[in-house]
Amino acid sequence: MKKTAILLAAVLCAACFFGCAPSAEQPAPSNPPAVTQTEEPAPSPSLTAAPTPEAAPISTPTPTPTREPLPLEGLVIGIDPGHQAQGNSEQEPVAPGSSQTKPKVSSGTAGSFTGVPEYQVNLAVGLKLRELLEEQGATVVMTRETNDVDISNIERAQLFNDCQTDYAVRLHCNGIDDADAHGAFVIVPTEHPYLEECERAGQLLIDAFCAETGAQNDGLMPLANQTGFNWCERLIVNIEMGYMSNEQEDYLLTDPDYQVDMAYGIRNGILAYFE
Repeated sequence: MKKTAILLAAVLCAACFFGCAPSAEQPAPSNPPAVTQTEEPAPSPSLTAAPTPEAAPISTPTPTPTREPLPLEGLVIGIDPGHQAQGNSEQEPVAPGSSQTKPKVSSGTAGSFTGVPEYQVNLAVGLKLRELLEEQGATVVMTRETNDVDISNIERAQLFNDCQTDYAVRLHCNGIDDADAHGAFVIVPTEHPYLEECERAGQLLIDAFCAETGAQNDGLMPLANQTGFNWCERLIVNIEMGYMSNEQEDYLLTDPDYQVDMAYGIRNGILAYFE
């Protein structure tokens, strides 16, 4: 009985073995094909052009306006208001190497009707003239700015030499015994390194002065004994602005408004020379 059971179990195991084994004619199943996952294409770069940056506005510099040079710019003008409050009677040579002498400087004449001294009139006109010339660009050299000085005629001339003036004018008034004499004139040298230019400058000066003031034009007067001329190596003239011995001109010469007119007239004559 026991042998029969063992035999039956063996038969069942063999049947099970052969029933489960794959048939030789049936191929073994192949591995299923791998599924390839399609990747989404990367987005194409945008073809929209990047905005062009705006250029910074170019700052145009404001041009500096060109300034016209003033008529007397770069020129040195000398003004010698004649005389001074106290004269100096010491003698000095009229010209270099000359034996002839004259007082170093006098106090000048005075108004026969106003009593105003000439040196005051000369300085008043000179100071106003300086202002007018500086407005035109000139560098102005004054021999004096006050009446209380002691400056000889040689020293005044040498100041103009030292400063290398381009033009020098001496300011004076006249006074003589003839009360009827009137008018203005310009004294010029008889010998001078710039004689022709002194004469031309003198003529332009007296013409402009008389046109501005209405004074009688008495032209040019050459003189050889002017210390202020003979020691000066620069262009120089001397204007006699009127007669303080004449009643009408005495009152005019001492009138502040007329002194302004005289200053303008002299300035105009200087401008005319440098045109």
